[in-house]
Order: sequence, then structure tokens, then C-alpha cells
Amino acid sequence: MINITEGKTQILVPESSLHDVVPSKYPVFFNPKAKRTRDIAVLACKAHAQYEKSGVYLDAMAGVGVRGIRAAVESGYDTIYVNDSNSQAIQVAQRCAALNDISNVQFSTQEACRFLAEHSSRGVRGDIVDVDPFGSPAPYMDCAIRATKYNGMLAMTATDLQVLGGLHNEACQRIYGGIPLKTVYGAEIAIRLILGCLAQIAGRLGVGVSPLYVESHMHYYRVYVKVHSTSTPNSIGYLAQCMSCGSRNDSKHHGDCSATKSKAGPLWIDKLFDSEFVGAMIEHSSDMYKEHLQICYDEAGMPPTFYTSDEIASKIKSGPPPLKTMIPALRDAGFVASRTSFSPTGFRTNASITDVCDIMSDVKRACFAF
Repeated sequence: MINITEGKTQILVPESSLHDVVPSKYPVFFNPKAKRTRDIAVLACKAHAQYEKSGVYLDAMAGVGVRGIRAAVESGYDTIYVNDSNSQAIQVAQRCAALNDISNVQFSTQEACRFLAEHSSRGVRGDIVDVDPFGSPAPYMDCAIRATKYNGMLAMTATDLQVLGGLHNEACQRIYGGIPLKTVYGAEIAIRLILGCLAQIAGRLGVGVSPLYVESHMHYYRVYVKVHSTSTPNSIGYLAQCMSCGSRNDSKHHGDCSATKSKAGPLWIDKLFDSEFVGAMIEHSSDMYKEHLQICYDEAGMPPTFYTSDEIASKIKSGPPPLKTMIPALRDAGFVASRTSFSPTGFRTNASITDVCDIMSDVKRACFAF
């Protein structure tokens, strides 16, 4: 094991994990490429603490304890519970806590749902609950929601990209209760399927959830939701796209989608970002993440799905113009428009596919005029 620094926290990790192409799970697992998501997690913790009590943090599948110990060192949470079924990982986590001279961390080696069940009653729930599994988070959603305080934050990771990406639709329907769609905005559909599954489980438990922040990066999807004491308005529906012309729409009812369109869902069709929460993340962020978070802030409340420049350019048989030109052109034409955090060439707008193609054609003609 070697000592490295991540953020403001010293951690012990297997030396091989820093140079192996795929980090080994044994004796303990640590993925250095996931530093970005852990940095973002710290920002989310700080943003949550800005509006709610920074009390108890539950890390249900902690590995070597990086998330939980960073929350203790960098986010100011009063009590941190670090749990992992791998006792060797917890031994490393204990050494990490000692290395950072923190004493407000408690350790356990339980199966994740058993750990969360012990924190599912009044007085012992977490202000923040983090579940970071290999594969799907679906088996842990019920117990994770129960372990989260009202107005608390639940963070969940999914790494079963093939299931959520449309390669195994039957498995996706069985696990998440909805069917994905292979499109340029497939990552967004995956996130919405995760949120839809969470929302429906929350509804069954008599509570509600609403997204605070979501992300798609490398090999994972991750959602941060606020848990409400009562059920929230129904935001479950369908996304439909014509694979020929590219037109798309969202609908609350399956029958509202044209029979000529391919459909994804049921899934979450409401907003993906809470602008106030993302604004707080921006306040705490370094320059490294400010641009990304600003894009998230700008797309909060924007319509579901997005177009990509290449997608539209191929329809008008031309090269794509830069987004810094295309987005103002859409706004000048009376539409809302923003970049999207899901794709470097993507943009959201309420313009129809026909209007988007016409405006891009106009932008290209204007470029050639100069």
C-alpha cells in the first residue's frame, strides 16, 4: 500500500491500482480514474451542508473508505459511517482515518442492505447516504431510501452500462422497470431510467425524490437526489423518437407516443438538475470543475433529450458549426437553448427538428458569407 493525496485527504491504496489498466478488486479495490466523481461528491456534500444539517454520512459500500473519509476531512460532517463487506478494505480505511487524524468515523463490515437497514429508523438515518456498487444500484434502492433522512441526500452509482444502454432490454426492464433506447442521448436515458426506478420505489414507500445533480462519465452513471417526507408529483413517462427524421417528444402516457416512433421508458421526464444546489456546488468548486458545473446549471429546467451538432449536420449534409454560434442563433429565433453536460457537441432546445435544421443551415450560410 502507498500513500497518495486526493483533494485534501491522505489515503492508502494498492500500488498496482495506480498503473494497472484495470484495477484489481483484490485484496482491495481502488480506481484512481474515479477521482473526478469523488471530487464532485465532495462538492455535493458541501452544497448539501449549505442548506441542511451536516450531520451523519453513511458510506454503504466504501472500499478503502475514500468517499467517507474525504467527507470527514473536507466536508465537515459530524459522524461518518464507513462500511464494506471486505474486512481487508475496512482495515485500510481505518489506517486512512488514523493517517488524517480523524476520530469521527465508525467502521463496519456488513452486507450493504443489512448496514442500511440498521440505519433505517428515526434518529439513526443518514443526512447523506452513498451507495457505490459494481453493476446496478437497483437491489439497494429500497433500503437506501429508508436509510436517508427527510430532506437528506441519496447518491447512487450505476456501472451496468450495457443494460442501461439498450443491449439487454429485457434485463433493463426487469431491473429498472423500463426500456432504454439507442440514441445520441442514450446516457441521458440511462440516468432517467435510474431516476424513474428510484422515484417509483420512493412512491411505494410513501416518500418522494427529486434530482439535485446527475452525471455520466467514463464507465459510470451517478445520481444525487433529495428525499422528501411525502410523495412528489408524478414525473414518470416516456421519451419517443422517430429514427428516420429525428423528431422526439416526451409524454406522461405510453399511448400518447406515435406508433411510428421508438420509445424509452417508463422513466423520469422532469428536470435533472436543481439550479440552487448546482449553484452551491459552483461556489465551492475549483476552476477545474466550474465550466462543467456551469453547463449543468444552465441546462437545469431545460427540455428532456438533446441534439448533437454532428447529428444535425448529417441531416443538412454540411459540417457542424461551433456551439458558441448555434446556441445564440436558436435563442435569437425565439427558442430556449443551452449546452448539455452529457455531450461536448450536444445542445438542448425546445425547437423542433425542422427548426433546428433550418437554423443550422442559416448559421452555415452566414459563416460562408464571410
